[in-house]
Amino acid sequence: MDATVLADHDLIRTLERVGAIDAERLEPFFPRVRDRDDVAVLRDPVSEVIVLSRIDHAQAQYYEQRVETGAYLVHGEQIKTPRLPDDVRRAEAFAATVRGQRWLDFGCGLGGALDALAGEASWAAGLDLSRERQAIVRAKGHHAVASLDDIAPASLDVVTLFHVLEHIPNPVEVLQHIRTRLKPGGTLVVEVPHARDALITLYDCEAFKRFTFWSEHLVLHTAASLGAVLAQAGFDAGPVQRVQRYSLANHQYWLRHGKPGGHARWPELEDPALVAAYAQSLAAMDRTDTLVAVVGPAA
Repeated sequence: MDATVLADHDLIRTLERVGAIDAERLEPFFPRVRDRDDVAVLRDPVSEVIVLSRIDHAQAQYYEQRVETGAYLVHGEQIKTPRLPDDVRRAEAFAATVRGQRWLDFGCGLGGALDALAGEASWAAGLDLSRERQAIVRAKGHHAVASLDDIAPASLDVVTLFHVLEHIPNPVEVLQHIRTRLKPGGTLVVEVPHARDALITLYDCEAFKRFTFWSEHLVLHTAASLGAVLAQAGFDAGPVQRVQRYSLANHQYWLRHGKPGGHARWPELEDPALVAAYAQSLAAMDRTDTLVAVVGPAA
């Protein structure tokens, strides 16, 4: 990789420092992201980690000032946001984790996870840099903060990051800051998109790559790279779960029509046994679309 690019790319240096990539091995993988033609997609062919060629656009100010476009509805003084399948899945997966605990959802977005899980916790809050999202979360009755500095040290039992870490230019530093807010024995849950997603690797779906590579997703991790970043930030190593969010119908629709929506268009392929069997097969091949790590602070 060009040394002048590396000099201004803190994330690549971080990933190299933890052993997730070798910067000299990085090679062009896709010419651009869906929303910018000045950002390319790079890949380490050995580790398979995917990283963007530049990250200077991903500053805190960008997220603070971002404006939602039709993602919520206002009825008088009542604000509603959609209940997404991911919110349902996370409620089933992590209800026991947050039950009776002090929980922070870091990067809470519109508060979907809080809608699904806040009732289980003894105290719950969402953190988001976006001022508009903070206002939406508060309008729905949740507590919202703008910074970890608004949280007392060693006061949290659980922190979740649902598809957030890939947006952060300095992940190790942010995770270290989060660790100071967790109690001894606390739990960190991290969910990220997977660089070995079958639509990228197994099926080599050009349309999906044009869609999924995005200027806000600075890195796509493998299980090894995610574990390395967490360890560098002071968390115990733990097994990384392979989770499949999207079904066989979704994948077949991408391959046939070059766009998402198969779960709605082909409901006959949404048989629960078929969905589960396909997800298990992808997990066994390490080609799921999602990785989940549940870890605690290292002693």
